[in-house]
Amino acid sequence: MKQEKNRNVIRHIFVGFLFVAALMFWSADARAQSPKRIEFGKGKSSATVRGTTGQNGATYSVRARSGQMLILTLRPRSGVGIKVETTGRFGHMVLLREERGGTYEVGLEESGEYTIFVGATGGKSAAFTLSVRIGRMTDI
Repeated sequence: MKQEKNRNVIRHIFVGFLFVAALMFWSADARAQSPKRIEFGKGKSSATVRGTTGQNGATYSVRARSGQMLILTLRPRSGVGIKVETTGRFGHMVLLREERGGTYEVGLEESGEYTIFVGATGGKSAAFTLSVRIGRMTDI
């Protein structure tokens, strides 16, 4: 009888430990996925961020208006990819998806938040530099 009580106590401790471990893993993953805001200096229309993709990639957000264009430059050209998406009146839309670095222009039809995701394409964490510039579509 005493052994059975001890087993139940150990089982409860083990289940509690698994619950806490799962909660910690989930909260760490949620923090890793929350976008970092790209802020432009006063009077500026561009900004540059440097980072690493880690295991889950890096996510950034930027606010822009209808009729503007995002001009994105991602370096290096290999080992990283980029995706730009938004949720607007037409629902969730992927505006750009490239599996390599380079310079890309994305015309914006709606004002709102745009999410920029940078991820590794080679299965290993990769260092990157992302330059974001906002221009007008008439500037092309």
